[in-house]
Amino acid sequence: MQMNNQIQPYLDDIVNGYAQLDLKITDDNNNYVGEMRPLTINHLDQPDILLKLTDWRNHNMAMFLSQFHATIERTKNWLENIVFRTPGQMLFLIYENDLLIGHLGFKSLTVNNGVLDNAIRGEKTLNPKIFVYAHKALARWLFSEAKIQCLYGYVLTDNVAAIMMNRQIGWSGWVRHPLLKNSSHDEITWQVGEENQPSPDDKYCFKIVLYSGL
Repeated sequence: MQMNNQIQPYLDDIVNGYAQLDLKITDDNNNYVGEMRPLTINHLDQPDILLKLTDWRNHNMAMFLSQFHATIERTKNWLENIVFRTPGQMLFLIYENDLLIGHLGFKSLTVNNGVLDNAIRGEKTLNPKIFVYAHKALARWLFSEAKIQCLYGYVLTDNVAAIMMNRQIGWSGWVRHPLLKNSSHDEITWQVGEENQPSPDDKYCFKIVLYSGL
């Protein structure tokens, strides 16, 4: 996979603390409703952040394709060895009135596209659509800065709340894919299969797409 070298040095600088990025979140009338701040290596020494990420992951385990019991140490290792070291990947903390309410990220960024994922609403919010606006803000930033043509996402077919939110964002496609189960001693991983094929466990997801011009 060809990575987007245009933006990667900037992403590296952000993660390592050499550059700063704050993405403003605005509503349909361009009113400020919150902001997104990237997770960086400095967060590895912030136990309150690591605890929130861990608790949110455990509370939302069923909504992920990789399911396991998270611990603070496992969260820290995941950030340090995967999120911060994988090209084309970044995770943002979402703030509303300076209150940390969740996170959203992207991965698999290439010269043409990327994947939005890892969206968790961890706390109650004042604005019920703030995650809709956060997705739009991150998508616009990627379209502008990374010069990509489209973004992809995956939504479980039984996650009604996520389906409703993503339809408000403007995702299209909605192609159903089977999920294929792989189990280890402490983790279940669901692999996305070929579209419109059956799932042995009757579990499916939608692959959705968002095009530049949002």
